Amino acid sequence: MITSVCAIAAGALTVLALSRTVRRRDERAARGGTIEVLCMLRHPARERRWLRGRMAVGPATVAWKPRTRAGAEVPAPTALRQVGTRAPTWREGLRMNPGCTVVACDSSVGAVEIAVMPHDLGLLLLALERTTTE
Repeated sequence: MITSVCAIAAGALTVLALSRTVRRRDERAARGGTIEVLCMLRHPARERRWLRGRMAVGPATVAWKPRTRAGAEVPAPTALRQVGTRAPTWREGLRMNPGCTVVACDSSVGAVEIAVMPHDLGLLLLALERTTTE
């Protein structure tokens, strides 16, 4: 009984902390600041591999920051332009969260795909739209 109460309390505190972090990040984005969005990127130089990283999203910038050595070896895609969106295939869902959305983009290095979670999708698409219109 005590372990159940402790587990519920720990879960509630975790949800509270995460929602506060997301709210602060959304407020920073609304003020025009640069935020980092967790994502996975499929780069043309790394054929079938998804690379973990973050997209630095701001009013006039969209830049990829790798979090692995394999991602650091490839050139960062620039001039990203959204081509479409899709759900991950069942095979891709084994490597990433199957609830994410894959954004297909054209870039300076070729066709690039970015996988982001639904709550970050709007921020990324808005930033991509801003950079292509400027």
